[in-house]
Amino acid sequence: MRWLSRDLDEQINSVKRELDNLTVLWVLKFREELKKKIFFVNPKFELLDEFINIFLKTYNPLWKIKDYFKTKNDLELIIINEAIRTKLTENGKNILDIFMIWEIDKESLSDFLASTFYGRKIKFAVISTEDFFHRLEFGDKLIKNILLEHWNIFLKDNLKIKEKLKV
Repeated sequence: MRWLSRDLDEQINSVKRELDNLTVLWVLKFREELKKKIFFVNPKFELLDEFINIFLKTYNPLWKIKDYFKTKNDLELIIINEAIRTKLTENGKNILDIFMIWEIDKESLSDFLASTFYGRKIKFAVISTEDFFHRLEFGDKLIKNILLEHWNIFLKDNLKIKEKLKV
């Protein structure tokens, strides 16, 4: 409860009261371990599937992704395919979900994506600036297809790639 109250920025008594209310409604169950209540979703709750669908339809991971990349100043280019918004409910046909140029800690990024998308696999690629321009010079179809894919969102574009694509 303490973690939840900190995460929600709410008083612990308010959180306790709401968790108890959800227990009365059979949405949650709990068990006690070492004088602590551990709450979990009641798998037999009749409206569980409807609640999950409501959550998945309204969840927009783009906010978390934008916040994550705000601190990544070394990246030259960050392209996110808009289909990532519905990644939890649909499997898109896009080549990549996220494309980046420069260096980033791939393990940290993988952990972030796993927590943001609740374990669902997100396709991403990271290449160096030199490798990117080398591949463009030799007409790499994969890179061109990634750049020209519909519904791309350019979060960061220090290389002015979006402008060059319009020409």
